[in-house]
Amino acid sequence: MPEQLTLDFQTQPLMPDEQAVWDCIKDRRGKGSEVLGTVIASRTGIDYTTVRAIIAHLINHKHKLIGSNSKGYYIPVAPEEIAEVTRSLRHRGIMILVRAARLQKTSLVEIFQQSCLELGQEVKKHGTTQR
Repeated sequence: MPEQLTLDFQTQPLMPDEQAVWDCIKDRRGKGSEVLGTVIASRTGIDYTTVRAIIAHLINHKHKLIGSNSKGYYIPVAPEEIAEVTRSLRHRGIMILVRAARLQKTSLVEIFQQSCLELGQEVKKHGTTQR
């Protein structure tokens, strides 16, 4: 069951802009019910760049399960939708690391190892992992 469907009384309430963006996405359940970021911006009056930042914050800090594709944002509900979103994220992450390796003229493995070290430093600095 997606975690936003469970009660979590330890989560901080959403700020008004976060709530406005979440309200545009939360009922978009399943692939085929996506909503474009530009539509969210239009409905909320929040500029598109800020909408994207809020969605990232909802995912990374408020633990909202939000998927995206070329048609917009949605709540993945079926196991195959979750697998598809996960594959897409892994692919994007790998391609970013490939680009970084090319810029540094090093191997993908070395860039990945360096990234792991940097993540470890962030965990020590902030005392937690991104979950």
